[in-house]
Amino acid sequence: MSALIGSLGGLGLLFNNYTASSLNLFFFWMTWTTLIMSHPPLRVELIATFFVRLVFFLLPALVFTLFDNLLPSLAGKEPYVTSKPASRKKVAVPTGRGKKKTLEVSNLNRGTLFAIFMTIGNIMLGIGIQGLLEYIAVDIFRRPRLLKISSTFPYPWDMARGIAYAMLLRELFIYYPHRHIHQNPKSPFHKSHVHPKSTTSSLNLTSTTPIDYVLLQFLPIYIPSVMLSFHLLTYLAFVAITSIVDVVCYSQYEYLPKAFFIGRIARRVRGHDKSGGRGGYGWIGLLDWVHGTEIHWNEGGVMGVGGGGEGGEGFTQAVRRGVRTRKASRKARHFDE
Repeated sequence: MSALIGSLGGLGLLFNNYTASSLNLFFFWMTWTTLIMSHPPLRVELIATFFVRLVFFLLPALVFTLFDNLLPSLAGKEPYVTSKPASRKKVAVPTGRGKKKTLEVSNLNRGTLFAIFMTIGNIMLGIGIQGLLEYIAVDIFRRPRLLKISSTFPYPWDMARGIAYAMLLRELFIYYPHRHIHQNPKSPFHKSHVHPKSTTSSLNLTSTTPIDYVLLQFLPIYIPSVMLSFHLLTYLAFVAITSIVDVVCYSQYEYLPKAFFIGRIARRVRGHDKSGGRGGYGWIGLLDWVHGTEIHWNEGGVMGVGGGGEGGEGFTQAVRRGVRTRKASRKARHFDE
C-alpha cells in the first residue's frame, strides 16, 4: 500500500512538473503570438536581435572590460594591460584573519572608451544592414522574409541541427576572408584589420573598423542563417550561442579549461594575436587544421603554426605524407620480390 502511494506521489510530482513546463511553454507561445501580431515583423526582428546582442555580448563584454582595466592584477592580465604604470594605484584589500592583499587599480584610458563606443556602433550597424536587407527582399522584390517569423515554433532537434550546420558554415565564411586579409598585404582590408591594443577584453572582436566587423562578424552569422532559412527564434539562439562563446574566448583569461572547446578557442585566439596573424584564422579551428594554419605549442612552450597532425602538420600535409609512405612501402615490397 505504501509503495502504491509512493508511486502515485511520484506520478503526481511528474505530472506537476510536466504541467508547469507546458504552462510556461503555452504562456511563451501566447506572448510570442501577441508580439508578432501587434507589431510589424521587421520591428520584432530588429529589436529581438538587439536585445540578444545586448544581453549575451555587450553587457558581459563591458563587465569583463571594466574588471580587466580597473583591477588588472586581480584579473590575471598584468602582462597584457598596456596602461601606463603611473596611472595605477596600489590598494590593500583585506582577505580575512588580519591579512591584506595588494591590488593594482588602473584608470580607464581613451582606448578602452573608444573600443566601447566602436562596439556599440558596429552592433547597431549590423542590425541596420539586417533591417535593410529584409526591407529590400520583402518590400521591394516581394520575396519571402529572409528570416521566418511565425507563431509556429521550430522543433528543438531542428534548431540544434540547424545551428550545428550554421556553425560549420560560419567557420567557412570566417576562415578564408580572414586568411586572405592577413596573407595579402596588398589587400585593402589588410591595414584596417588591427585590433586596439589598450584592452584585451572581448571588445577587441567588435571594436574594429565597420567594414572589418561586417565582413568577419556580421555576415558569417547572418548569411548561414539566411541560407538555412532559419526561423527567427533559431537565429536568435544562434546569435546568443556565438555571442556568449565569443565574449568568453576573446577575454583571453588564462584559467579557461583547455580540454573544453571554449578553452581551445580562447587559446587559438591568443595564439593568433601573439603570432601576428600567422595562423588561427578560423573560429572552431577545423579549417586551420585542414590547411595547416593551426597555432600550437610544444612542451617547451614554443609557439608554431601547423595543424593537429604529426609535427604540427595540417590535413593536406598529412595526406601527402601518407601517400609518400605508401608509395615507398610499395617500392620496397617490389624490390624485395
